[in-house]
Amino acid sequence: MEFLKIICVVIAGVILAIKLKGIGSPLWVYLSMALSIFVMGYIIVRLTFVIDFLEKILEDIGMESGYFEILIKILGISYLCEFASNICKESGFIAAAGQIEIGGKITMMVMSIPILMAIVQTIGEIL
Repeated sequence: MEFLKIICVVIAGVILAIKLKGIGSPLWVYLSMALSIFVMGYIIVRLTFVIDFLEKILEDIGMESGYFEILIKILGISYLCEFASNICKESGFIAAAGQIEIGGKITMMVMSIPILMAIVQTIGEIL
């Protein structure tokens, strides 16, 4: 039910941004960014609950949390890159949006190397 309120605020903000864009005011870009940050803040609060829950499960089963932390960081990079890319696209900076997406993908690939190495090592031990 809480998310319904957020959706209503965002829809009202989008309608206002469309009106501002229609009259030629540059304030629509800032309103668009503010709405995006508002929604992202809500999502981050919800994700912290899920992350805390998953960390507790990992502790209970005795699994190493190092790889889990890497996966969470990669997920965060993915969300932030998409967020920044969408703002760039909305503002008309398509090339910058593409560069953010490529940079994010490369960063996620580099961060995933320890997990890949652990998988290769495990396969090597089995064989």
